Amino acid sequence: MIHQLNIYIHVAAGTIALVLGAIILLRRKGTRLHKKSGRFFIYLLAIVTATGFIGWLFFRTSPFLLMLTMLAGYNTFSGYRIVKLKANQGSWPDLVIPMITFVAGLTYLFYLTNTDGNWSPSVIYPTVSAILLVTLYDIFKNLLFHHKIKNWWLYEHIYKIVSAFSAVLSAFIGTILPSFKPYSQIGPSSFCVFLIVFFIWREVKKSKIEIRPALKH
Repeated sequence: MIHQLNIYIHVAAGTIALVLGAIILLRRKGTRLHKKSGRFFIYLLAIVTATGFIGWLFFRTSPFLLMLTMLAGYNTFSGYRIVKLKANQGSWPDLVIPMITFVAGLTYLFYLTNTDGNWSPSVIYPTVSAILLVTLYDIFKNLLFHHKIKNWWLYEHIYKIVSAFSAVLSAFIGTILPSFKPYSQIGPSSFCVFLIVFFIWREVKKSKIEIRPALKH
């Protein structure tokens, strides 16, 4: 009964997050509607992450879903923090939480490689790599390189929030189309990588257009 309730909450929050996330991606960025919708999106992903961990702790869900929960949860936290901090230096949670997530991802990967469980390396390895890379980036940024890359905050926000959306989308498609695995899991992730590149390219292009008039003056 508790397991079923947890699944219902997890699926409902994830489905609403996907619909809201798609609307956010399609609408104009930086508006009041974008910020308000983004806040609700983060709340929904927090519910998805919490119920995902509950499912893993008590009901032994699949390793893939755990990895996606970690990826979505961390990127949601970090994507929210970066848009709050912008170019400002982070505080202790911005260093401690990526360290904990990095160790957890590495530990679970070691556990999986030493068990005979049913998991797909073509899916798990890229997912864990994404977790390890983004957490390492945040650790070294906060320790050593913040002053050099502090103006990248918008690009970080785009990457992390779209990556969180990608994790939820991959879990959703992989669950409803299990017979097409691993392609039903890899496909959504590949599509969202394209979205990340496109949105960052668009922001870079926009910033160059805005700089040119300023240089003329």
